[in-house]
Amino acid sequence: MKFQENRVWRVYTGGWLLEQFLGKAHPREGHFPEYWIGSTILARNPNHKQGLEGLSFVILPNGERCNLKTLLEQAPTSILGEAHYRKYGTNPGILIKLLDASVRLPIQVHPDKSLALKYFSWPFGKTEAWLVLTTKDINGDSPYILLGFREGVSWKRFVTAVKESNSSVLEQCLHRLVVQPGDVYLIKPGIPHAIGPGSLILEIQEPTDITIRAEKKIGDIVISDDIAYQGLSLEQSLECYHFEPISIDTLLKRYKLRPKVIKECPGQGREQWLISYSDTPCFALSSLQVTSYWEVEPQKTFHIMIVLQGKGFLIDKDLITVIQKGECFLIPAYVPYRIETLKNNELIIVNCWPPL
Repeated sequence: MKFQENRVWRVYTGGWLLEQFLGKAHPREGHFPEYWIGSTILARNPNHKQGLEGLSFVILPNGERCNLKTLLEQAPTSILGEAHYRKYGTNPGILIKLLDASVRLPIQVHPDKSLALKYFSWPFGKTEAWLVLTTKDINGDSPYILLGFREGVSWKRFVTAVKESNSSVLEQCLHRLVVQPGDVYLIKPGIPHAIGPGSLILEIQEPTDITIRAEKKIGDIVISDDIAYQGLSLEQSLECYHFEPISIDTLLKRYKLRPKVIKECPGQGREQWLISYSDTPCFALSSLQVTSYWEVEPQKTFHIMIVLQGKGFLIDKDLITVIQKGECFLIPAYVPYRIETLKNNELIIVNCWPPL
C-alpha cells in the first residue's frame, strides 16, 4: 500500500531538498519542511490547527484513500502481525519523518518512557535516529548537527543559558559535527541535539511529537515558554536532560552507527543494517541495494519501505506496482514480495522496522 504525501506544518522553514527528493518540478522553501510516514499521531502545533494534520493516509489496492489509524484498527493482526499487536495494540510503534531545515533548529531534548508517562501520559519516549540523505552548503557553511554535551561544560552554565535562551552559549555546550550523505546517528532520550541547515534527513523514532526546547528562537520567530517546554515548568523540562559531558571520540563511538552486511548476492544486490536491534530495541533500519532483483521472504511484522534512488517494480503475487524515488509503501506482515529494477536502473531502498 502506497503512502500519500503527508506534509506537516512547522514554525521553522525549509523543504527545498525535500521537494527535490520528491521530484517536484519547482522545489521551494516554506513552512511544510517535514513529511511524516506511517503516522497514527497528530502533530503538536498549538498555533496551527488543521484537522488531522500529522496522520498518514494510504492508497488501497482498489484506489481508495484510507486513514492509516483507521485501517490498523480494522485489520491489526493482518497488517502489523500477531506478536506486534499483542504487545503494542494498533500502534505501529514507530514514526518516520523526512526533515529539511533551512535554519538551525533549536537545541532540544526528548523525554524517556518514564518521563513521557509521568508528564504526558504517553507510553513512548522518544529515541530517534537520523540517516542523512542529501546535503547542501548554506551561505558557504557545511551542513552540521549539534549532539551531546562537550567536555568541560558545567550543568550550571547550561541551565543559565537555557533560562536566558542564550543560543550562542547553548551551541558552545554541544559538539558540532559536519555531516554528509550516508551518516547515521542514534539520538537517545536525554541527549541534547539540533539539526543544522542544509540536510535532508530521514528520522526514524518512537511515535511521539514531544519535544522540549532549550532555546526559544527559531529563525526569526520567538516561541513562548509553554511551547518550548510543552506545557512543563522550566524545572520539569530540565529533568529530561541526561547531563554527561563526553569527548568527541566517545560521542562518535556511542552514537555514530556503521552499516552491517546482512546478505549479499552478486549480480542481485546487497542488504545491510543501518540500525540494528542490537543498537536499540525501539526500531531498526535496513538498506537494500538492488542491481537486478531481490526476493523478500514473509516477515512476522510489518515494515515501511522508502525508495531513495531508481525506478523498478514491487511484485506481490499477481500485483505489480511501479516504484520510484521518493515513494513510500506499507508492507504488511506475512507478505512475500520481489523487487525488480527497470532497465538496469539500480534501486536503493530503506526499510523501517518497528520495535521488538
